Amino acid sequence: DTPATNLTDSDPSTFWHTMYSVTMANFPHWVDFDCMEVKRLTGFTYLPRQDSPNGNIKDYEILVSQDGVNWSEPVAKGTFADNRNLKKVLFAQPVQARYVRFRALSNQAGDDYATGAEFSIMAE
Repeated sequence: DTPATNLTDSDPSTFWHTMYSVTMANFPHWVDFDCMEVKRLTGFTYLPRQDSPNGNIKDYEILVSQDGVNWSEPVAKGTFADNRNLKKVLFAQPVQARYVRFRALSNQAGDDYATGAEFSIMAE
């Protein structure tokens, strides 16, 4: 009941959560987004889970792809502040791509799971 589709449903009260019962996967965790066509991408926004700090992503990177199979080196990477505010990241330079991979490398509490309420790709 916490699928990745919750990241793009425009409802900040829903969220994506990586597997955490029976088996817990280790970092990195990622979600791939399809822009449906090649676009000139300029950045992204990420809204952490709003009802709890559990899984709040700390370190991240963004990769892009033309075909959803072959991925670039990170076009952006960094560390988010430990709060529930909307994060807005602009790329150093725009990139042409159809697919975007949002990779969580760690979370604020040091656990092995990640969450997010909303994710949006910015394009020209």
